[in-house]
Amino acid sequence: MATREQAKTFRAGIPVLLLGTALLPLLHLAGCAPLAPPGSKAEQVLRVRMREDPPDTDPAQSADTLSDRLNLEVHDGLVDFEPETLEIVPAVAAAWALTTDGLEYTFQLRPGVRFHNGRALTSDDVLYSFTRILDPRVNSKRREILAEVKGAEEFSAGKSPRVEGFEAVDPLTLRITLAKPLPYFLQLLATPAAAIVPKEIYDDPRKGYLAHPVGCGPFQVGRWVRSSFLELSAFDGYYRGRPKLDRVLIRFIENPASAMEEYKAGGLEWMDELAGSETQIARDLPGDYRKGPYLATHYYGLNLARKPFQGNVDLRKAFNYAVDRKAICDQVFEGNHTVSHGILPPGTQGFNPDLRGYDYDPEKARQHLAKAGYPGGKGLPSIDLWVNNNQKLVQAAQKVQADLKAVGIPVRIQAVDFANFLQAVLGTGEAPGEALLYKFGWQADYPDPAAFLYWLLHSRNAGPAGNMSRYSNGKVDELLDRAQNLVRIEDRIPLYREAERIAVEEDAVWLFVSNMTERFLVKPYVKGVVLSSLGMSRIPFDRMWIEKPPAAGPEKR
Repeated sequence: MATREQAKTFRAGIPVLLLGTALLPLLHLAGCAPLAPPGSKAEQVLRVRMREDPPDTDPAQSADTLSDRLNLEVHDGLVDFEPETLEIVPAVAAAWALTTDGLEYTFQLRPGVRFHNGRALTSDDVLYSFTRILDPRVNSKRREILAEVKGAEEFSAGKSPRVEGFEAVDPLTLRITLAKPLPYFLQLLATPAAAIVPKEIYDDPRKGYLAHPVGCGPFQVGRWVRSSFLELSAFDGYYRGRPKLDRVLIRFIENPASAMEEYKAGGLEWMDELAGSETQIARDLPGDYRKGPYLATHYYGLNLARKPFQGNVDLRKAFNYAVDRKAICDQVFEGNHTVSHGILPPGTQGFNPDLRGYDYDPEKARQHLAKAGYPGGKGLPSIDLWVNNNQKLVQAAQKVQADLKAVGIPVRIQAVDFANFLQAVLGTGEAPGEALLYKFGWQADYPDPAAFLYWLLHSRNAGPAGNMSRYSNGKVDELLDRAQNLVRIEDRIPLYREAERIAVEEDAVWLFVSNMTERFLVKPYVKGVVLSSLGMSRIPFDRMWIEKPPAAGPEKR
């Protein structure tokens, strides 16, 4: 679901829901930290690199991987994903029950959960946090995670003072009633936006919480020097037990090459973005290099709300036939990306191996360019291609630029920092952004086909919610709406496949490029690293600890 620089792979299998009316306890607790390592009592500090300050420290607005990385450490929700299996497991909720009609969820909260300010968490805090997401004054980018709650639409439209489907039964019990069954509702509650926040902090009209977020997660925000560093400290009162790491020091280093040098010099334990040849890095640092599945897609978005792409499917097809995706995957990404023919990455339920998309065919590109009204590119103004300033992404953009130029399409590259990039791409819910053509990566927040297709294609999500291209097709909307309320994944997949086929083959909604894998560096002495196919932001810091070998003593003669 989220607007991302990266994406993840998801395992097949929708998490098991608890059926019936009785509350059933769950025995598996997510995120339990490993046993304390033996030995030294030296302070445990994990130093990680992030290219820049996270844009959205309010979880209700969390829409990119930088923001998610921070919000998932500071905040917890009712439920969570077990990182490796993507099973839904308890978090603030100890147990839950679902009625047989799939409409009513009853959650039993853990006693003794506390926010970082020391106050005990109750069911009222959950209802406040969820109501806040639906409040039009907050204008949450993630409103859709609760859109199916009974009365959500009426509340958001100002027709009701409360959300009918929210009920605090007692301080540790709450009930959520949906208007329609939603098979992946628990998965939505495990996303960063569904974090539980304290009203006394987040009702601040001055929005002081943006600089000093307060949650109930394993780490609390300490010092924050913008564009320099952000310090997270272990929360002593964390309900799952204090993390083994005492501090996480997030260092903001924009240039990946500079960050790589700092990592090699020992100034970082974690490097999230690789600079230089990944093949050589993997060869030089085999104990540090990590690679895993990642449910993500890398594409070039086309702004369909503005000319020349608006209403011109032949121009969009010309762009797709003009670009050699395999060369980008092999040459720029060194085989770590695979060619994409559609929207869903391999490994997702509903992935269609027969969806062919667009092959590299410059002659077809020229034919469609002529049909679009621009023979040989005549009359087509130069189009800016926006990318965030990253070596690999700029190299890929240069390849796209060269391929498009070869068929007569003029393109200029705009490489900017991530905040300016997002501003140019997202626009608002009502008005498109400045960027006509832009590189984007999308990762799934939860393991369901809807995490891609619903957010990226449905017209109601136009703009920051996910559909940055502002694609609108009534037939696709209908298919996605029908799929959303079917319980069995077997019944939903044909609808998702047809929606994807229309968007790809008929409407050429994007310039499709590649599917991604997750790659990063971490020092071998960092233990407890658990890879997740939902990407790096889902690798929990509270499971990690530092275990450096003892320093060598003086040589004995």
